[in-house]
Amino acid sequence: MVRTPACSRNGPEGSLGDNSCGAAANNCPPGQTLTTTWVQNQGDPRWTNGGTRCTTDATPGDPVTLPTVTVSDLRRVGLPASPLNLQPGNGEALLNVPLILHTTAETAVRNTTVLGYPVTIRATPTSWTWTLGDGTTLGPTTDPGRPYPQQTLTHTYTEPGDHQITLTTTWAGEYTIAGLPYAPIVGTATTTSGPTSVHVLEGHNVLVDDRP
Repeated sequence: MVRTPACSRNGPEGSLGDNSCGAAANNCPPGQTLTTTWVQNQGDPRWTNGGTRCTTDATPGDPVTLPTVTVSDLRRVGLPASPLNLQPGNGEALLNVPLILHTTAETAVRNTTVLGYPVTIRATPTSWTWTLGDGTTLGPTTDPGRPYPQQTLTHTYTEPGDHQITLTTTWAGEYTIAGLPYAPIVGTATTTSGPTSVHVLEGHNVLVDDRP
């Protein structure tokens, strides 16, 4: 990482000319200078503009190569399993009657370190796959579903018995190092919820004589 006075002719490799840039000092409180932070990620020769801010340290320093956060880092930070919600939620379902499925699409934020640098990882669920225990799956779908009466995801069992339901969530991530702009993480991570047991009941027609 390199900081330079925020002048049009300054860059991470140094000044492109005689540019004292008085505005870099005039636009900040006394004792501070408007500086640009330049970042070079590991394995990438290109410099990225990391933003401009007022600072007391306007002297260019030695280049620092920041680490690249990988999908392995995304997978190790402990992403949560998405809630596996069923309606009815008593562990039972009726044969040939739709069972409602839904979860949430909440973003997860995790703080960690990579090669000694403070890193914040922000992970967002992108799709869900429901494994329904009867040999069928639903998804992957980008719809997390909704509870009754606005349900959008359902499954109908055609055979009675006990079934185990699991929910696999796929996550995409992005990261920031030391407060610099977020960058995408290449690859995805998955988490699995459940299994949750559902007992499918078979209903029977019963003739009731309600005559007085």
